[in-house]
Amino acid sequence: MGTLRVGTSLIILGFLSACTDVTTTVQRQGVEASAKPKDCTIQIFREAKPPGPYETLGKVETHVQRNFFAGGGVQLEEAYQELRQKGCGLGGDGIIIDHVIETKATENTHIHVWATVIRTGK
Repeated sequence: MGTLRVGTSLIILGFLSACTDVTTTVQRQGVEASAKPKDCTIQIFREAKPPGPYETLGKVETHVQRNFFAGGGVQLEEAYQELRQKGCGLGGDGIIIDHVIETKATENTHIHVWATVIRTGK
């Protein structure tokens, strides 16, 4: 009976550590804009800033963590999806990626992204 409890406890612990943990902070800055639907189309600028004028709507910082053994490593696209949702919530047309850090610590993988949400000139 004791072995069954230990085995069950280990299985439960494994499932709990398999969860993806997402933490996001949003700071509205600059111009106010009306929120858009969470699934709006929003462009991500990774290497260069947008070609035309734009206004800053806010800053978003997101951290995604996952246990490697129970779901694989975190993919950058997961962090981008979180940024898109938050950017749409601020009324943005685009997101400028300011900084990205990808790390592995023991069995956990992490992606931390800092970004600026913008509204492009029309």
